[in-house]
Amino acid sequence: MSFEQPKIESGIKKESKAKVEIEDGYEQFIPVEFRNDPFGYFEREGRNIKSGEIKYDENGRITEDPTAVKDLPPWQDQNGKLLEVVARRVNIEKGEIKKSGDPFYEYKIIKLVRSLGLPAARPIARAELGRNYLIVMEKIKGVRWSEKDKLNLRERGYSDEDIEDLKRQAQERMEKLRQRFEAAGIERGWKLKDMVFDIDIERRRIINIIPTDWERTKINQERVQKYRKKLQID
Repeated sequence: MSFEQPKIESGIKKESKAKVEIEDGYEQFIPVEFRNDPFGYFEREGRNIKSGEIKYDENGRITEDPTAVKDLPPWQDQNGKLLEVVARRVNIEKGEIKKSGDPFYEYKIIKLVRSLGLPAARPIARAELGRNYLIVMEKIKGVRWSEKDKLNLRERGYSDEDIEDLKRQAQERMEKLRQRFEAAGIERGWKLKDMVFDIDIERRRIINIIPTDWERTKINQERVQKYRKKLQID
């Protein structure tokens, strides 16, 4: 299956329209262009978050696709309020998505994580057409670790030691977050490249950290239920 461009499979009429589901509170933000053609909008208006080439495994399945996650133009409601969003074209052959057979597995994980009071992007909408799937989330405030060079830290007076200390802070925060997630029954990989960081440049410290990329996340239902009960008690 190619992820270069969404293709309408045989048996689906050309005039078929994508099914779009929107979370409560976001109806007024969704552009008409997205409602009518979410996949076309994603390709036309989206800007790749990551650079590089598409990578395949030995069976020809896509393992890394920098064209699959894009920042979309800010959306605006009737009152002029802006909403910054990011969208992901779902790879149904990847991680727990493939194992579960649910193309919206990652989307549902995000909703579960937030229901447990843990940090994740706000889910906004999801779309499907044939065997093509798209999820949209609110863009997290901060910078992806892969983009930290754009902060021009050295030009801002950071030394090698300052940058290394910033990395140490990030790793410490990530470890604390890992412990919280595992206590709640949410099991995932923890790498700096999969996090978004809110950085206080002037004070040289990490303010906040929020994970992204949930397609390989596993759920321990027993621990989730125990954690829910604990939340109710507290």
